[in-house]
Amino acid sequence: MPDRFGPRGVVAVLIPVQNSNMQPEYEMMRPEGISNQMYRFNITSPDTVGEAVLDVVPQTLKCWPDMIVGGNSLEMRDWSVEKQAWYTGEFAKRAEGKPFVLATDAVIAALRKMGAKRFGMMSPLSVENSQSAVNYYTAHGFDVASATALLVDKPENAVNVPMERVIEAFEEVDGPDIDTLLHVGGSLGIVPLVAELEARFKKPVISVNQATYWYALRRMGITDPIPGFGTLMLKPEIVE
Repeated sequence: MPDRFGPRGVVAVLIPVQNSNMQPEYEMMRPEGISNQMYRFNITSPDTVGEAVLDVVPQTLKCWPDMIVGGNSLEMRDWSVEKQAWYTGEFAKRAEGKPFVLATDAVIAALRKMGAKRFGMMSPLSVENSQSAVNYYTAHGFDVASATALLVDKPENAVNVPMERVIEAFEEVDGPDIDTLLHVGGSLGIVPLVAELEARFKKPVISVNQATYWYALRRMGITDPIPGFGTLMLKPEIVE
């Protein structure tokens, strides 16, 4: 429900307590008239994220949100199309009719919007987490031509990965046959770097927090172009 600080809408964003990058990223992308409200949850391992998110969803209803955002890359957790469908149903029960978006769906929408067919992917955690994401996108018809994992030992340590290492990782997965570069795993905090990366690699770069906020705003009917964060944030329409 719009309020004094969010006359165009209130967005409730679910993020881990260990992640200090997502809140600043969402704020720097926030258009005038939107209020971002952060709801934090604790995780003990990457595999517990889904359950932790579901537990917190009812709390978001207390700020009368116009959109609830589940901002985590669930596809990194031994995921599948069937699990995503089940999880969406569970999230909907707890949202009690409020609109919501999940990062995993937002990335798919962003890839389709940018016309991605064959992309390179970078993620922060283990090879197993990366492979789960690769399998998920492949099941949706994309060709994940190359993927690399930064092998960060704990999710909370991903917030301090140097941006030089991020650039190196994208160089590892780039190539002349790659049409898009993708980052999943929202703790890295690379949204401020996306425009620079696009200029460097001469192709679209999609980062999960950028994609999720773009998708949430467009689903709310907020079509403002938001410059400075890559080509995707200039696109007014979504592709379901």
